[in-house]
Formats: sequence, structure tokens, C-alpha cells
Amino acid sequence: MSRIHKLSLCTAAVFASVPFAAAQDIQAERERWALHARGGEAQLAESVAQLGSLYAQSGDAKVRADLIALLVRQGKPEEALAVCAGCTPETYSADELENLAKAARDTKQYPQAAALYSQLQLAAPQHQTGYLGSALVAVDSEDYAAAQQQIEAYRKRFGEDKGIREAEAYLKQRTQPLTGRLAEQQRLHEADPANRDHVLQLYRTAAQLQLFPQQERLMAQYPDQFNEQDRLWLQAAKSAALLRGARQTANPAQIRAAYAGLSEVADKAEAGSPLHTQALRDRLAAAVAAGNEKQALRDYRVLAAQGEQPDYVQDEYAKALLMAGSPHQARKVLHGRMNRQMAAQGKLDPELVELLVESDTDLMEFTQTQEKMKHWNPKKYTPDFTHTVEVENPYYDTQYFWNARIEAWNGNVKGAHKLMKNWLDEHPADPWAMILAGELSQMDSHEDRALTRFDGAREYLGEPNQKWVDGKAAAAHLAAGNWRAVDDLSKGLNRHDAGHRDFWRSYDEERAARLEIGGTVMKATSPEDGTEWAQTAKLYSPRSSSGHRAYIVQQHNYVPNHGEPLRAGRVGAGAEINLYPVVVNAEAGHGTQLNDKAYGTLGADWRVNDFVGFTARAAFNSANTPVKALWQGVYADEYTLGAEYTHSAATRAGIGAGVMKFDDGNTRQTANAWLSHDIFQHNRWKLGGSLWADYSRNKDIPSAFYYNPENSKTVSGELALSYTLPLDNNVKLVQTAGGSVGRYWQAGHQAENTWQIKYRHDWSFGRRATLGYEFGRRQAMYDGDLEYQNFGAANLSVKFY
Repeated sequence: MSRIHKLSLCTAAVFASVPFAAAQDIQAERERWALHARGGEAQLAESVAQLGSLYAQSGDAKVRADLIALLVRQGKPEEALAVCAGCTPETYSADELENLAKAARDTKQYPQAAALYSQLQLAAPQHQTGYLGSALVAVDSEDYAAAQQQIEAYRKRFGEDKGIREAEAYLKQRTQPLTGRLAEQQRLHEADPANRDHVLQLYRTAAQLQLFPQQERLMAQYPDQFNEQDRLWLQAAKSAALLRGARQTANPAQIRAAYAGLSEVADKAEAGSPLHTQALRDRLAAAVAAGNEKQALRDYRVLAAQGEQPDYVQDEYAKALLMAGSPHQARKVLHGRMNRQMAAQGKLDPELVELLVESDTDLMEFTQTQEKMKHWNPKKYTPDFTHTVEVENPYYDTQYFWNARIEAWNGNVKGAHKLMKNWLDEHPADPWAMILAGELSQMDSHEDRALTRFDGAREYLGEPNQKWVDGKAAAAHLAAGNWRAVDDLSKGLNRHDAGHRDFWRSYDEERAARLEIGGTVMKATSPEDGTEWAQTAKLYSPRSSSGHRAYIVQQHNYVPNHGEPLRAGRVGAGAEINLYPVVVNAEAGHGTQLNDKAYGTLGADWRVNDFVGFTARAAFNSANTPVKALWQGVYADEYTLGAEYTHSAATRAGIGAGVMKFDDGNTRQTANAWLSHDIFQHNRWKLGGSLWADYSRNKDIPSAFYYNPENSKTVSGELALSYTLPLDNNVKLVQTAGGSVGRYWQAGHQAENTWQIKYRHDWSFGRRATLGYEFGRRQAMYDGDLEYQNFGAANLSVKFY
């Protein structure tokens, strides 16, 4: 019995010692991995993995504490908080509470951090971190009253020290205005100049206030505290601030400087970094302000690859698209902005409305434009922010002026003039209204009247804006053909100023060398005959600054002549000499094939004023000599006079008379009159009409093989309906369907009706190329007999600049 009892006691002792030994093994393993973690990053990672496994097996509190500490040291606060997801704050030791509270604050889980710091105060009341951490987390949570209470509790328990002063400074940073915060941080910095945190806090507040000189001084005083990245951030901020000011004052030099500064940052910053992204966003805006839409679009493509961009970037992108002649793409962007803004605030910002208006007008959808304009307050006065006093509506004039432009673009130029007259009657000294009135006059082909308006506006503007008006005046002179005035004004206009962008584009376009090729073709189907065609090609040199230019020309005509084809042409050179208000044209050359003689022309165009112009031409071996006459060896000299009256851009009229003297003794006398008028325009649709009447008389020359009626008369009227289709990338198509009817009288023959129908396309590809072609069918009279003809024409113009 006693022996069995002793054996039982020994067995019990052995089994009791097993947990004690296992616990000793766990603690030894824990200490080994905790020591191993000090060897470096690789060892730290290995220790974390092993302690994680050990904690999963044992659930030991000390293993958990070391694992949490190492995870925090490794920069993995989320994993530290997840080590024991089911644990309550009361479960943890003081060390664990401190580490987990820091992890919760680092991941912005402020309620959890506050609970852990509060438990730390209970678990270790002598530990400063519980009170200090509670104060800082309260500031983070914007519970500033609780933060102040924690600071006061700290001072009662631990007194005044550096830690609580910094906590109080942190509270003041969040509650004081920036200027007050700056003064407080300056005081702390002066008290402890070597404190890196104080230097950085002072720098950040100076950055928020855009105190660039102070930021630069801190960088110079503490070069080891800042790196190249910080310097680039400062340069980007300075350039962005410069851009904002330059856009408000329309200062082209500062805009270019901002663009250059942002470009340097974008080139040096790491692609895809926050600095690089911000620099590209700001450079996009600078490129738009500088008139460099191509760079703006390149920058946007880079930004778009990074994901959705902020609304202000979308706005600048839309502006760049409009500048690049892509209104469809711009409208898609802007309508997305419009829908988001309406959903968020129930109304549209005035700046966004203006962009929407621009995109719709570029698309020639003026009815939709006027709908968009309703988002602007049309009233002259509007309540201020207190809703107790009425002040002038800052967008009243913007809305009014846009309405005048839209009326003009939609064909109602007269109505637009009336709107601006009413405005100027009420605001007689408004220079911007005078300028718009001048632009409307120029749109109506009245350049002299426009110049008078621009001159009147100058009296009320300062020097920078007077230069802008000079650009408007130079454009009006350019439209009128006054190259001397254009040359004088353009010398004072900066090409890099976005305000003169439209003028310089028109100037370069008008001075450019160009190639013009045109041709016509006609086939009589009843009675049937071959195909008759004519072709002309002209290559112009660039214009001189005085408006002169030279050219070479080649022409060719082909007449089927009932199976015996006739060919004749000419090759020559000429010059346009600008002696504004007179432009002289001289050309000389030699005929080809049937045309076996030299030829020459001399002409002049005289612009009397906005309304009246005259032309005069004299030619020996005239280009209008019939090919059949040349076949007979008959040549002709021609003299013509003409006058044109321009009532407006919509209504013009003219008369002309001419004499052609043939070698065979024939004298052809001609007279004509015409009228054209735009009857109706609505958005992209336009209906135009014209009337034509002519008379000719010839001598009776029995030997004449060419068409030579004793006399003939024609009257006709035409209607043409066109539809303009703006496309993206500065491409535009105008489609025109037209029809005319007339009456033709020829001596010795019965009068007959005539008619014609045709369809035409006119393409423009940017400012450098245009292409037009048409085809149609007509009933015409030829030497007393009715003919049915199919016809076509094509023309191409290419500018080289």
C-alpha cells in the first residue's frame, strides 16, 4: 500500500512539471526571436513570422505583446491591431496598449485609439503616454474641448515639459487661424532652433500661406532638413501661384514664366509621383492660358492614364479641346461636369455655364446655347450673401454680351447691333461694349465702322488693354486689306500673348504661300456631245509685310467640238501689288496649243469704304476668248468695269459692263447686275438667294465659228439651302443644295426657260486646306437650241506656313 502511494506521488510530480517546462520553452523561444529581430529588416520579418506562429500555437500574452511591438516597428499598424481581434482594451498590458494606441492613431482609427489611451491611463497612471496620446487623438478627432481637458490633466499630474508644450502647439495649429498658427510656430522655432519638427511645422504653415520667401529661408538655413523633392514642390507652388495671378491680369510674360517653371518640375519629378501629377495638372492650365492647346492635350493624356481627374482639370481639358477645334469632345466632358454639378448642388457655377455656352456656339447649336444661358441670372441686380441688400449682378453683362454674339452668329446681326446700341445708350463709356459693337460691325463686313468703335474704346482703357484693342484693330485692317496699317500695328503685338492668338493666326494664314487648283466639267446629254472641261492652277508666293505677292498660273481648256477636240491654254506669272485702298494686279505669259500668242492683264480693285468698291480690268489675248475663236486664229482684247455695294454681310449687290474686241472685227458688249441675300438662318441651317440679269450684244460676223448671237438676255433666280456640320479636329463640312430658274432670250429665236439643280460639299481642314466639289444638271440655251447638261466642279486650296 505504501509503495503504491509513493509511486502515485512521483507520477503526479512528473506530469505537473510538463506545463512548467513547456512554458519555459515558449518564453525562451519568444526571447530568442525578439533578440533575433534586432539584426535588421530581414531578421525583423523572420521574427514576426515565427512569433505569429508561436502565438497561434500558444496564445501566450507575452508572445502577443512582442508580436505587436515588432509589427508596429515594421510599419504594419493594421496587422498589429488584427493580432487579437477579439481582445478588449482591459486584456492588454501597458506596453501593448501604448503600441496598439499608436497603431490605431496612425491608421486614423481615432475612437479605438482614444479607448486604448484611456485604458493606458488606468493601467499605468504614472505613464505620461496615456495622457499625452489622449490629448493628441482628441485633436485628431476635432474634439478640441476634450483635448484641452487632457492637456490640463497632464499638467496637474506631470507638470510642464516639452511633450505637453508640443501637444498644446498641435492643438493651436488646428484651432488657430493660419496667421496665428504661424506666429506660434515661429515662437517655438526660435525657442528651440535645432528642433527638426518645429522647422518642418513652420515650413508647412508658411507653405499653406504661400509665404515663399520664408520657405526659401528655412531651406537655406536647414539644407539637411530638405531634399530635392521639397525644392521641386516649392517651385511648383510658386509657379502655380504666379499662374493664378497672371491669368487674372492677363500678363503673357508671367504666364510663360509659370509654364516654364512647371515644365521644369514636370521634367524632373518622378513620373506618376504626386508631385509629377500636380505639376502636370497645373502645367495643363498654364498651357491653355498660353494658347498652347497641343501641350495641354498631351499633358491630359498622361493624366488620364492615371485615372479620373478633378473637375478643375476637366474644365481646362475642355478649354484645350475647344481651342483645338474639337467641340464634340469638349461638350462630352462639359456635360459630364454639368450633370455632376447639378446632382451635387442643384445649380451650375457661372464659369461652367460659360464653357457650356462656348461649346454649343462652336457646334452652331444656338438654340441650345440660349437654354444653357438660363443658368445665368438674367437680372441686373441680385441679393448679396445676407439676402438683405441687392447688388449688381456680376454676370449680367456677361450674359448680355453673349446674347448679342449669339444673335449675330445665328444670322440676326441687326438684332445684335440693336442690343449693343441699347447697352451703350445706358453705358456710354463702357469700352468692352464698344469693342463688342466693333466686332459685330466687322462681322457685318463694315471694317471702317469697327475701327471707329475700337478707337473709341481706347480712351477708356489702360496700356495693356489698349494693346489688346490694337490686335482687334489689326484684324479689322487685315480684313479690309490695309496691309500697311496691319504692319504698323502688328509690330507692337506679342506673338506669345494669348490675347492676340486669333489675329496672328489670321495674319499667318493671309501671308502664307498657297496653291489653288480648280476645274469644271460639262457634258451635254441632249443633244449628246463629248465632255468639255477647264482647269486652272495658281501657286502664290508668301505675301510681303506690305501685302504684295507674286504667283504663277497655268490654265487649260478642252472643247470636244463634235469629235474634233480643241485644246488651248496659257502659262504665265503675275503679281498683286497692295496700294491700299487700291490693289493692282498684273499678269503676263504666253498661250499654249491653239493659243499661240502672248497675253497680258492689268487690273485694279478700289475699296472706297465699307459699302462701295470698284474694279477695272484690261486684257489683251483675254482668257475669256472662246476656244473655237482661237481655232480660227481669232484673238480678243477685253475691258471691264464693275461696282459692288455691300449693305451687310448678308446683302450684296453689283453691276458690271464689258467690251471684248475680236480680231475678226467683232465687238461684244456686255452688262450685268446681281443681288445676293441671306434669307434665313437658324443654327446650322441657312437659306440664301440670288438674282442675276445680263445682256450681251455682238456684231454680225458670218465667218465666226464661235458662239456669237446678235444679242441675248438672261434673268435667273437661285435658292441655296446649306447645312454646316462642325466636326472635331478643326474639320468642318458645309453641304449645299441649290436650284435656279431663269429665262433666256436670243435674237432670232424663241425665248426659253432655263433651270439648274446642284449639290455641293465644302470641306475645311483646319486653316490650311479647303476642298470643294459639286455636281448638278441644267437646262440651258446654246445658240437658240435647248441643251441638257450634266456638270461638275472641284477646287482645292492648300496653304503652306
